[in-house]
Amino acid sequence: MPEVDICVGDPVQIDLAVFKLWLKGLTVNDAARHRETPSEKELKRFDSSTGQYAHGSPENLHSSLVLGETGDQFLAYNMLESWLVSVPPTLGAQAIMPLSSPQQQRLIELYYSFDKYGLVPRELLGKKLTGRVRSNLDDISDKTTITLKSCRRQFDNIRRVFRVVEDKPGCLVANIQQAFFLPKDLASKYASIVFMANSKFETGKRRLNYLSFQDFHVCVEQMIDLWTVGADGPRSAAAMQDPTANVDTDVDRMFLQELKDVRSIVEADGDAQRSLAMTYLHAKLSDPQLCLDMQFKQLNKSILKIAEGLVHKAEFKDFFSDLEEKFMEPCRQWNFSAEEVGFFILAMQESCQHLEQLTRRKRVYGAYQKYLKTVQTCVHQFAITRKT
Repeated sequence: MPEVDICVGDPVQIDLAVFKLWLKGLTVNDAARHRETPSEKELKRFDSSTGQYAHGSPENLHSSLVLGETGDQFLAYNMLESWLVSVPPTLGAQAIMPLSSPQQQRLIELYYSFDKYGLVPRELLGKKLTGRVRSNLDDISDKTTITLKSCRRQFDNIRRVFRVVEDKPGCLVANIQQAFFLPKDLASKYASIVFMANSKFETGKRRLNYLSFQDFHVCVEQMIDLWTVGADGPRSAAAMQDPTANVDTDVDRMFLQELKDVRSIVEADGDAQRSLAMTYLHAKLSDPQLCLDMQFKQLNKSILKIAEGLVHKAEFKDFFSDLEEKFMEPCRQWNFSAEEVGFFILAMQESCQHLEQLTRRKRVYGAYQKYLKTVQTCVHQFAITRKT
């Protein structure tokens, strides 16, 4: 009768702290050393009278056991990865680790999370998610100091989400949540990346380098809510006419056409608008400058010109760059605070409410108000980020 070796052991239990180290792309040795670093709890055990730790130096505490246990955890996570990357994730189908539904949800959320400051997704904005970009992720790794393994995980996750939802009709955030079981706030970030990739926004110019992924996300979230085919308001009819439309990835062409007409209408009644805007600004600004009229005229012209050009693809993709160059840079030259920058956009909104030629054309007026609301969000985000 042949001899059979049998090994019996306990199932590997999930340790989220170790899972996070695995997600960061650390090696087993590096992760084990990280776990041996004195924690706050160990530091509390330090005996100041003897100058020693109560249980010996933390650097020598069960190092071989920690290394072995860390290796077991990493091996299990490597095997779990195939279930994490399936669409939808199928952690419930595996028998490597006994996982409750909340544990499965947490692992999926962590696996699809970005690095703490969103450095990798920021570097990927404006780039096509091709194999060539993936093969050059070592440049992003060097620049961000994020491990290459983590860069690849984040890249692959972004590309996977993009491919699944780019042509799928309906609400973008809901589609991502349904396909990948992600919480709404994380799904919203992926939605912003998909929208930006679909719109081909230019984000790599030097003047935009100070903006983080979160800055762009705040702006794009507003665009999805107000500019797309599926946005609420008078343009919702566009989505109803074509139920297969990608309502959250496609900017409504009707909306852009309406914006194209705003400049000529507003400038035809420019004196009345400036008068109304000056009244508003003098009431809001504590120390209005003597050249306030000139400043408003220049900024208002820039905002109107950007709106007029959005109907053209080349100018649409330069929206952020144009807003920075033609609006934010003059504001900084005049030393405007974030609050004062916001007052100028509010002055444009308030003054337009009283321009009869504009308000008479309800669709055009509604489109311009939504455009200004988005611009208000963007310039506020730009201003507070640059200040910090």
